[in-house]
Amino acid sequence: MKTKILYSIPLLILLLGLILPSVTIVTNSQTSNVLTIGWVTSSPYTSLSSYNPNIFSGGLGGAFYGLVYAYSAILNVSNNQMLPGIVENWTFSPSNWVQEFNSLSSVNVTLYLNPNAHWANGQPVTAYDILATCLILDMYSAPPFPNYTVINNYTITISYPKDYVSPYLMPFTLLDTVGLGEVAVITNYQVWKPIITQIEGNWTLLQEGKVKTTVFRSMIRSFNPALVASISADYNGPFYVSQITPSEIVLSKNPGFYAANMVPWNEVIIYQYTSSQDLLAGVKTGEIDLLYTGATSLPSLALSSLPSSYKVISIPQPGGYGLYFNLQNPWLKYVQVRQAIAYIINRTAVALVGGAKYSPVHVPNGIPNFSYFNEFRTPAVSNLNPYNVNLTKAAELLESVGFTEKNGQWYTPAGTPFTLNITDTISSSPGVTSMLTLIADELTSFGIPTTYSVSTIASINHQLYKSGDYGLVFQAWGGYYPGTVDWYLQLQYLSGIPYNVTHWDLLVPLPNGSVYNMSKLYVESTAPNSTSQLIAANDEIAYALNYYLPVLPLVYTDYVIVYNSNVISAPPSSSWFWEEALYGIGGTALLQAGFQYGYLVPTTVTTTTTSIPTVTSTTTVPVTSTVTSTTTSVVPPSTVTVSTTNVGLIVGVAVAIIIVVIIVAVLLLRRRR
Repeated sequence: MKTKILYSIPLLILLLGLILPSVTIVTNSQTSNVLTIGWVTSSPYTSLSSYNPNIFSGGLGGAFYGLVYAYSAILNVSNNQMLPGIVENWTFSPSNWVQEFNSLSSVNVTLYLNPNAHWANGQPVTAYDILATCLILDMYSAPPFPNYTVINNYTITISYPKDYVSPYLMPFTLLDTVGLGEVAVITNYQVWKPIITQIEGNWTLLQEGKVKTTVFRSMIRSFNPALVASISADYNGPFYVSQITPSEIVLSKNPGFYAANMVPWNEVIIYQYTSSQDLLAGVKTGEIDLLYTGATSLPSLALSSLPSSYKVISIPQPGGYGLYFNLQNPWLKYVQVRQAIAYIINRTAVALVGGAKYSPVHVPNGIPNFSYFNEFRTPAVSNLNPYNVNLTKAAELLESVGFTEKNGQWYTPAGTPFTLNITDTISSSPGVTSMLTLIADELTSFGIPTTYSVSTIASINHQLYKSGDYGLVFQAWGGYYPGTVDWYLQLQYLSGIPYNVTHWDLLVPLPNGSVYNMSKLYVESTAPNSTSQLIAANDEIAYALNYYLPVLPLVYTDYVIVYNSNVISAPPSSSWFWEEALYGIGGTALLQAGFQYGYLVPTTVTTTTTSIPTVTSTTTVPVTSTVTSTTTSVVPPSTVTVSTTNVGLIVGVAVAIIIVVIIVAVLLLRRRR
């Protein structure tokens, strides 16, 4: 039996909260609401006539998904719940799947589409488009594949193997099912029907592994949708590709977007630059309104030299750069030596010299202090060692394992000078170089002469890892959001599969004599049998890594957004909204949420509310569900200061609206008696 989501919304609050904030003044013509975005590309598009919209053959996608494609739903990363998109409602079945999960073989997710969603050519977005998108994406994954059942044009049920979903990792489950794995609805069934039909005809064989997905990948890559239908038939997002020149891509507003009336921009122009220098010049002249990491990235030094009208928002991601210790090294194998190094390096200073793209890790290997990890910050995790700079403690630790210091130089227990070399396998970018220089200087000043070298050729680095002839490696740490803490890099990829950078056996001997098996704990953190096991596994992994330090995380690599405040009105950096940059292809869920919920609006179109008792300008409209795992919170638009022009008119209109709304609300409430 299917459980249908039931919405419970206080009617009067809903009507007042939605209507009052929509009072607007247009100080310029609506046609002036043009948003410009900067993009650095080595292969700019040249013309609409030569453009192939197939994203698998180089069509516009990637960093621009949220502009031209509509997400089925968006994960609100501040609370791990979904915001409706093309999919406006969803249910899981059987209705007691959470309680009976361990005995089930599959779980069904039924998606209910918003009938107002259309492709830019006016064609409705249907359940068949969800089917087509899923089948195309499946050709780039691996079996077993789910079963799809189109019930009607606006309803589709997807039956997932039990191992694909988890009631204990609901953000992952919602992302992969309702959110289609963070990929927007990208395939128009009617346009792609010849290929979709062939995939459907071989579905059972694909599930059994008897037909390879590569057969269909070549068909997908060679397809040109523009030969079948107009280019507008390929886009269902807020905008669609309408014009291309060698210097710019023009996106026109899609009147069929399900929330088109909420989108205040009429046109988006993507300026195509071939170098960061040209892009920076465009920013300094005010030509560019918006930059974001998914599309392009300015050097940190450039970010600090932008005109004052440009605001820089840095959103910490759950990963960044750190030092991996080679535990085969006769001295680094001592946990006390690794801890001493942690006490020497000033992570805050490292982030500062790196530039605006970096922020310091406050507790090495702790649970990142982000809102979506709240459930994992237990008292034990909250009390992990922050390794604040303490040179006295560092000296005590070295001496405890036989190191000695003479004339400002530390010597190993064997009597040889203790020196270190750091291999940078990331890049030689100015920010990274500055961070490595500071790290080397800090260790050298303490009495451990340290140098660093750059090696970015993968094959050479793999040989280096195999030989073990190195000390420390500067490499990525952390991982991917959402749902649970991602320990993959520390515990799997760079610690054993396929390259064991640390030469570590994933066993952590603790001070009390017990041993943590990190491989076992990692499995529990990715496929838990209960919520309590999930929380406990993350707790124990954090504690073990914080103590044992096979990896010393130094900085978070931030997702950076730059916007021109003279053109765009946006929330303060503390707003939950900016965290949406952590969701979607290229972080573009931020753009779609910004347009749809009024967080990225032109300064020429301002919204306000009148001063009315008990009604605030940012009313939150809660939406509840009988399925707790799909509770949805709709976030209100930000409040923008209104011009004093025509204030009297606005107040009059607002009062009139209030009167009408109250009358309607009273009538509706009376009918329900």
